[in-house]
Amino acid sequence: MTPDAGVTAGWLLVRDGLIHSLGTSGPPDVPDEVVELGGRLVVPGFVDPHCHGGAGHSLYTGDPAAVRGAAAGHLARGTTTMLASVATVEPPAMEAAVRVVASVVDDGSAPNLVGIHFEGPFLSPARRGAQTRSALRAPDPDLLARLLAAAGGHARSLTVAPELPGAPELIRRYADQLVCCLGHTDADAERFARAADLGARAVTHLFNAMPPLHHREPGPVAAALLDPRLVCELVLDGHHLADDTVRLAHRVAGPDRLMLVSDAMPAAGMPDGEYAFADREVTVTGGVATLRGTDTLAGSTLFVAEAFRRAVRTVGLPLADAVRMTSGTAARLLGLRDRGELRPGLRADLVELDAALRPARVWLGGVAVG
Repeated sequence: MTPDAGVTAGWLLVRDGLIHSLGTSGPPDVPDEVVELGGRLVVPGFVDPHCHGGAGHSLYTGDPAAVRGAAAGHLARGTTTMLASVATVEPPAMEAAVRVVASVVDDGSAPNLVGIHFEGPFLSPARRGAQTRSALRAPDPDLLARLLAAAGGHARSLTVAPELPGAPELIRRYADQLVCCLGHTDADAERFARAADLGARAVTHLFNAMPPLHHREPGPVAAALLDPRLVCELVLDGHHLADDTVRLAHRVAGPDRLMLVSDAMPAAGMPDGEYAFADREVTVTGGVATLRGTDTLAGSTLFVAEAFRRAVRTVGLPLADAVRMTSGTAARLLGLRDRGELRPGLRADLVELDAALRPARVWLGGVAVG
């Protein structure tokens, strides 16, 4: 799938980790190695800007081995670029977790991990979801400065509730440094629009952890879908959103303003059961993760590859749109201009999909994974 259309009977040439060229009919007689895919689909590596863990590992416990394990679990399933989402925990623990993630990015031991997303701690108590209530804070430039220092230049994005006192000033101050995402919010449409005026550029898991769409009070959902400045996350696991809700968002906002994210917690890829990660105790039943003893969703057990498959086979979105929603849109938002499409000159991050649209093989920078 190129940015424009599907290429049948096509070939793609990789040199030095980049897509050198691509075309149809006979391939050039130059490669040292030819990989014949037998008519299967090749898409760009998936880009996930919102992920907390997977394969039994958390990204924010402060354990570098866990960071590597979670990133490897997602890479094996086609996520060739991801952010480590550090959830809201008490500030010292949050700083320590960020510092460890940054060290793993620095040493290159999780090659698909490119930065950090702060999901908090500047979130609405009324819409906190699974975030730890005692760790929530009013927007505090000094605390954010400490988190940024711990990130060592690897911070990419921040989720903040725009209605909190001090949030507008924080967004204005850091909009050039971070992708400011609006989420876990009780804001109305006017506050959303004002936050976009100040530089906010994205919305964290649209529809979830915010007031619902209402015919007389359309609120943040309508504001997000209608504002061309905002790119919106969707958690497409069949539990966070109804399929018609996804179709509505796609019809209104289109694939260049929607990103399919995992919002995965550590039990992604693991069996049902009881789990304890960082300060959260979670029950997974039928693949649905909830805070133990409640019906509050605690992230997902999703991989972006599964969101892609569901978007096409269940929701019925066009294949080309699903590709953009799982790679190109997020890469563009994060300023990663070297990936997200199958186009000459970009990184050869590739995923081969089988007939059921499940990942069969993955290449990171032209090198086979696993």
